[in-house]
This record gives sequence, C-alpha cells and structure tokens, in this order.
Amino acid sequence: MLLVFYAAATFPAVIGAAVVMTVPFHSLGHSTWPIALGDNLDVSWIAELIAQSIVPALPMLAAVLGLAALACILQLFLLGGTLRIFAVGETFTAAAFFGGCSRYWWRLVRLALFSLIFFAVAIAIGVGLNWAGNKIWGEGSKASPLIYWRWFLVAVLACLLGQCSLAFDYAAIRLAGEESRKSVRAYLGAFRFIWRAPLRTMGLYIVLWLVALLFLGAYFGVSRLVPQTSLALVILLFLVRQATVFAKVWSRLLFYSAQCALYHDLRRIPVLMEAAPLPQPEPAALLAPGLESPTESVTPTEPEQVPPEARTDHVAGATSES
Repeated sequence: MLLVFYAAATFPAVIGAAVVMTVPFHSLGHSTWPIALGDNLDVSWIAELIAQSIVPALPMLAAVLGLAALACILQLFLLGGTLRIFAVGETFTAAAFFGGCSRYWWRLVRLALFSLIFFAVAIAIGVGLNWAGNKIWGEGSKASPLIYWRWFLVAVLACLLGQCSLAFDYAAIRLAGEESRKSVRAYLGAFRFIWRAPLRTMGLYIVLWLVALLFLGAYFGVSRLVPQTSLALVILLFLVRQATVFAKVWSRLLFYSAQCALYHDLRRIPVLMEAAPLPQPEPAALLAPGLESPTESVTPTEPEQVPPEARTDHVAGATSES
C-alpha cells in the first residue's frame, strides 16, 4: 500500500514539474539563471514572463488545475481500497485492494461532492469574519486589534475545515465498514458521531496531524542544513525528499487505520448477557403434607347430593314467603 500511494503521489508531481520546468529553460536557455531564479522563486521574473506572453497564463493555469484534479481523483480512488483493508478488515492483496477501489469509488465521489458544500460554507464564514475585521479595525490607527483578529480568524477557519475533513473521513469509513450507499446520510451522521465523543475523535485527529507536521518540520530542517554544493549532497537531499514523501504517505495511511480502529471501538454494540435462570424448587417441596408421590393429588370433594324432595320443599317455601 505504501508503494501504491507513493507512485500515486509521485506521478502527478513529476508531470507537473516537467511542465513547469520547460518554461525557465525555454526562456533563459542553457544557463545557470533558471536554477538560480527557480530556487529563489523570483516572483517579478515570473510576472515578466507572463507579461511577455512567453508563459501562456491560461493554458498553464488549466494544466496545473488539471493535474491537481487528477491527483485528487487518484487519491479518492485509492481510498476505497484503503478502507476495504482497514475498515472492512480484509487481508491486503492486490485483488482485495483494487476491488475495494472500484467497489467504493462512486460512493466516495458522491461523498466528496456533497462535502464540498460544507467546505464552501466554512470558507465563506472565514471570508465574512475577515470582512468584519477590516470593517471594524481596518481604518484605525492601531494595527494590533486587526492582527489579533487575523489570528482568531485563522484558528476559526482551521477548526471549521478540520471538522469538515474529519467528518469526511468518518463518513467514508461508515460507507465501507457498514456497506452503506447513503453518502449524504453518512456525512451528516459523521458530525453526530464526532460530537458524541469529541475528546477521542478530535484528540486523535490532532495527534495524527502533529505526527505529520513533525515529519514535515524535520524535512525542512534537513533541507536547510544540507547545501547543494556537490553531487553527493544533491543525492543525499534527493533521498531525504523521497523519504519525506514516504513519511507523508505513511502518515496518511496512519490517519485511516487509527480512525477505523476508533470508529469500530465507539460503534461496538454491547452484548446483552442473559440473566441466569432462577433456581427451580425441588419436587419434594411441591408435595402436600402426607403425600408420598407427586402423582398423588388431592381430589376436590364432590358437591353434596341434595335429594329431589328437599329441593322441592325448598322451592315451595321460597314461593310461600314471597
């Protein structure tokens, strides 16, 4: 699974890098300027290239957006196989993995399209808060209130986007783990699932993000410390970057494996233990005193036989009294 996700992450990146790198080499020729400007990311040079129409802005933008969409579709496709391994619990084989990719593909597409509504609402809330801050403190002489407001805005936006992303994860797990086809209901139910156990679900999500950020921080630290002054150092930095890609893929799989385990733990239905039967009384306790066996029983006494004459006299006496 690591190799599959590594190939899926590398393939669009290689295509995008090849497309982008043709621009500086075509503009500056075989000199050291493309490397120098590319390393420093000289924005003014890029703007000048666009102004000179050397870089076709719209086709380049379309190519970048197309590659991003391709990467998202590919990751969404592989997510189905990942959930079949982690949520359903099957042993990893190529048939099981890619069978899960095709089985849950359309359900995950519907889920992703529906979740875009909530991501758009979260971004709209962030834009509205930014507008409100600029309206209140934008024309003032003090910049500190607006700075604090921006920090608050970033925190609110991160929480909202994190909630939407976390709900998408648990909704996808529900679609695969419970063999459900109701993507909308799964996404709305994921919010209820999160808020029933907020400390465990959100706490796990934060811890997993800290693990991923730890890998990225280590990569940026090493990349700044290793100068690209020799071929050996360039190869070393290349290996460090590929190891970072593997770490990123591993952390992504860690997200889904840990969340699947938590989902099954919280959704586990407790087994009701049947109450032990009450002790039955011994047969001897059911016997009436003086009976030797349970087959003997006390027969009810027959009603006293009243002679016909007595019945006639009784009716006659009742008639005379009336």
